[in-house]
Amino acid sequence: MELSQKTIEHFRNPQNVGEIENPEGTGDILNPICGDKTVLYLRIKEDVVEDAKFLSFGCAVTIASASVFTEKIKGKKISQLLSGRDDEVIRRLVTLIESELGEIPPAKLHCPPATVQVFLKAISGYLEKGGESQFSSRIKGLIPQVSDYYKRGEEKEEAT
Repeated sequence: MELSQKTIEHFRNPQNVGEIENPEGTGDILNPICGDKTVLYLRIKEDVVEDAKFLSFGCAVTIASASVFTEKIKGKKISQLLSGRDDEVIRRLVTLIESELGEIPPAKLHCPPATVQVFLKAISGYLEKGGESQFSSRIKGLIPQVSDYYKRGEEKEEAT
């Protein structure tokens, strides 16, 4: 299993590792495919992700995915990240990771979607605390839809 240079870089020197004290949003996930655990902490001010940190107990691709994703979402408006149809939002968020990491082995294609799910959990909790229950419900509804992305690795492995 060959990992891209970018994946190895982000695994060996992950960005944004740690916790945020009193975060506006937190989410955690135990990846249903491999058991990797990731916790995401968000500092959000006026609809902008000011800071993002993570803790992860997982493989190289899980850690690299969280590292890249936290870098990519900093400074972005939540409304921008989550605008569009459900499938567009999910694709955009997964692509933030995969476009940076490059080729991911089929057996590891479940890692980037787990990072997206933990982000959606954190945002949903943030929105709920802020009284935006309708928007929070929409975001919660995206979480199971991301699970379809887990199947990509299985399909590629079966084809080979």
